[in-house]
Amino acid sequence: MNLFRKIEQLKAQILDSERMLDMVVDHPLMAEGIKEKINELKIELEKIPKEAFEPTIQLLFSGKSVIGSQGIKSSFVVKTVNSLQEMVKTQAALVRFGEVGKRGRRRKGATTDLYLTALPVGSFGVELSQLEANDLFDSIDVSNAIKQVMHIIESSTIDDETFEKIIAEVPKRNLTNLRKLLEEVAENDSILKMESNEIGIQISEQKVKEAFERVAETTDKESELIIQGVFRGLLLDSGRFEIQDSNEKKLSGFISPDLSEDELISYDQNFLNQECIIILKQHVTTFKTGNEKIEFELIEIKASN
Repeated sequence: MNLFRKIEQLKAQILDSERMLDMVVDHPLMAEGIKEKINELKIELEKIPKEAFEPTIQLLFSGKSVIGSQGIKSSFVVKTVNSLQEMVKTQAALVRFGEVGKRGRRRKGATTDLYLTALPVGSFGVELSQLEANDLFDSIDVSNAIKQVMHIIESSTIDDETFEKIIAEVPKRNLTNLRKLLEEVAENDSILKMESNEIGIQISEQKVKEAFERVAETTDKESELIIQGVFRGLLLDSGRFEIQDSNEKKLSGFISPDLSEDELISYDQNFLNQECIIILKQHVTTFKTGNEKIEFELIEIKASN
């Protein structure tokens, strides 16, 4: 049983016991026993850690993608899991960048591959877990990435303002995979229930469809920029970079998750505050409200000719 379900189970037991206490309050013997049980349950609840970092997520679905608790379409699993996997991969890279300064240089990037480890029933779903990790920190980074992805998905279902705010904080490629995930779930008239450690989210069929429409009405334009400018540095605590072009205009954005730590360290050592050629991707995202988000992604830095 994951941490979220254990907490919810104890809360339900406390609530049931308090209701029973209200019913037998005039019976001294029974009331005393129930009070003792409530106290024990509350103590047990207090002892449970507030958060955990097991790199595992459970997803439950309904609708046309499943047949009761008997099975789930393999094609549906492939499409949803692939989209979720890519979101976790991208987010884990940002988490990893943010931890470099705290933990020192790491020899390898996070191993983000998730394995199918169980088939939960409730309606029906899948459990995905990281089974191969370089070290304990690797598992923690992937766990944090999973929680952040859940937050991104949930934020897309609330309203336009919340969606635009969360998208402003994540790389464009996560918007692409979010669209693919929501499209598949929406087309199959399914709910989306997610649990990981202490976090649990349940999104209704209607909310999933509204979220997909919101994301689908968001357009993207991508282009490559080659800039002769000055490299101002990397912000590893947030996975961001800053440069200055030939007109002394400052640009900042996300570091591509495809860049390794060795490459980033090399850029910092060889090009910091130096004239160089900087290759970026420019992503222009236009939301259905008409608001725009312009994002730059660092692809490569080369010496000036």
